[in-house]
Amino acid sequence: MVDQTFISEMKQLGALTDQDRQLLAEMKPALEKQATPIVEAFYVQLESFEPLKQLLHAEPGRVERLKGHLARWLVGLSAGVYEEDYLQERYRIGKRHVEVGLEPRYVIAAMAFCRGFASRQIVEAEYPADPQKEARMIALNRIMDLDLNIMLQSYDDHRLKQFLEVTGFSEALFETLMAGG
Repeated sequence: MVDQTFISEMKQLGALTDQDRQLLAEMKPALEKQATPIVEAFYVQLESFEPLKQLLHAEPGRVERLKGHLARWLVGLSAGVYEEDYLQERYRIGKRHVEVGLEPRYVIAAMAFCRGFASRQIVEAEYPADPQKEARMIALNRIMDLDLNIMLQSYDDHRLKQFLEVTGFSEALFETLMAGG
């Protein structure tokens, strides 16, 4: 799981501001309205890649369940409060991607798709003349970057755990080796 130090660091590095949090919270109705078209476009895109298509259809009903998860994730971007519960949920999403064998490159590409589509589909469509349109796009980018960072941390944690299990190294020994000591 993600610890509080990591959470604080990621929020600070990602420059998620109080204004971003407020704008994101205000965008909840737009996210709810646009979630379905974004999810549908996202899955059309995924279906065009054979390895992802196989993973998506590995069990009956998976695609429909995943569409629901993605819609909830999109709307969840508008939480406005991005503390431990929010971030632990994002970590669990990343962990689930690890468990089903989804390579990190696909998570990164999926986030890039969501980022690009969300800015067009949500901000451009819902806030065309809003003087804060650019600030809304920046806020969406920042929260998606935070989410991506947390999801990818779950990959690192999983790989470290596997390495430690295979080698029998302790985490302290591994950290010492990585530090060059």
